This record gives sequence, C-alpha cells and structure tokens, in this order.
Amino acid sequence: MAKKNGAQSVEVIPGRKIVLSAGVGKTNVDELKWLTETVLSSAKMWKSSGWAYIADCSKMEPVSPAEGGELVTMTKKFVEAGCKAFAFAEGKSVLLKVQAQKNTQRSQTGVAEGHFETVEQALDWLKKEVNI
Repeated sequence: MAKKNGAQSVEVIPGRKIVLSAGVGKTNVDELKWLTETVLSSAKMWKSSGWAYIADCSKMEPVSPAEGGELVTMTKKFVEAGCKAFAFAEGKSVLLKVQAQKNTQRSQTGVAEGHFETVEQALDWLKKEVNI
C-alpha cells in the first residue's frame, strides 16, 4: 500500500528491491523531505545488498531551484544508503528529463541513471541492465 503526503506517494515494488515514488502536480521542499525519509525507511533493509529507486515524474510540474537543491540532497542520501540506480519515468516531457539529469549530475554520486516514458520501461531496464 502506498504512503502519501501532498503531491507525493511512495511504495515498494513487490518481490523486487525497488522503491517507487510518484508525484502529481506541484511539490515543495517539505514534501521532498518527507519523500526522502519515507524512501530511506522503505529501503533500509537493502542497504548492504543494494536497491533501486524509480521516480514517476510523468504527472509532475517542473521544480523550482529550491526543490532542485533538495533533490540533489535526496540523491546523495539514497546513494549513501545503498541505492545502485535511479530510473525516471517522465512521460514525454523533455524539461523533466533535463531537470532530472542535471540534479543527478549535481549530486556528483556517479549513480546509474535511466530515463523512460513509463514505469514499466524503468522496471524492465532495472531488471535487464542493473539486475535489480
């Protein structure tokens, strides 16, 4: 069952070491802090073996610079907690893809990153290319 807070929701993919978040509309820094803590709590049992994160941004609005900074912090915390790959489901939005790529680059973590139209494509990539 998904946990929800404002524009954000978080759930674990059954049978896989993957945490999926989805957002709708406009988010803010407080919701992103909640998202970070909720994802970390959901993935804590996989720290030593590794896990992956999927962000379904397909129904989100672009973020402001303040929220972008929070996303960079989130990326660093996830990698420190054993996250091996980030996958973004962005629909057909080029702007969301560019923002996600820049935030990951700014984190300077070197984490594997994939960009897809759908969550299903992201799940397939994580299985085939990352083995999660």
